[in-house]
Amino acid sequence: MKPTNRKNFYTIMKSNLLKLLFAAGLFLLPAMSLQAGLNATLRVDINCYFQAKTSSSGALESGKVGIVRLNSKQLLTLISKEKGIKFANGTLLMVSDEGVVFVADAQGNVLMDVSDLVQVKLEKAEELLSGKVNLTNGKEDSRTYFPLTLTFNLATLKGTLRGIGTEDRLTTAPNKDGIQIIRGSTDSAVSGKGIINGGLGYFEGRINLKGRNASIR
Repeated sequence: MKPTNRKNFYTIMKSNLLKLLFAAGLFLLPAMSLQAGLNATLRVDINCYFQAKTSSSGALESGKVGIVRLNSKQLLTLISKEKGIKFANGTLLMVSDEGVVFVADAQGNVLMDVSDLVQVKLEKAEELLSGKVNLTNGKEDSRTYFPLTLTFNLATLKGTLRGIGTEDRLTTAPNKDGIQIIRGSTDSAVSGKGIINGGLGYFEGRINLKGRNASIR
């Protein structure tokens, strides 16, 4: 059956994927996902601005803005404290094609779903496509543009950041064993506002999603 779009193509591929992985010995490949989509490492580099101090004296008012830089390692530390779990060195934050955020070990194995604390929404239904997608075999060489949202729901850090993601995706045609490789990288400047330690805060920075999966057609 010929799929009508990329999403339907991936849905069809998922149906018998587990059985085929065992049959082909594909579990020998590193960081394998059981999805036909792409699980990607989440990297953040965000500046967080908050009102650190204010004072007034007569007609003079003064203040100081605090700036805290939040990277992926620091975000994992905040998640670890909220969950009451110490993550091992090499632990990663990852995001599925569907936007599920999870903690994984260095090999990409899922340890914990943390979507209650961090959410990434990829609005690919509204994407703009540049490049080529073969709907018959899934081969793809494309760049797409779509809205994305990053949300923090931590005790000391809450906020929603938005941007336009640019994804470069390369999917090979299936080889003689039906194996194809999916590589993708999404980058976006993001900004927004929220609450930092109980007070008003603003955010600006970048996020990056990068992944490589193998699947069987």
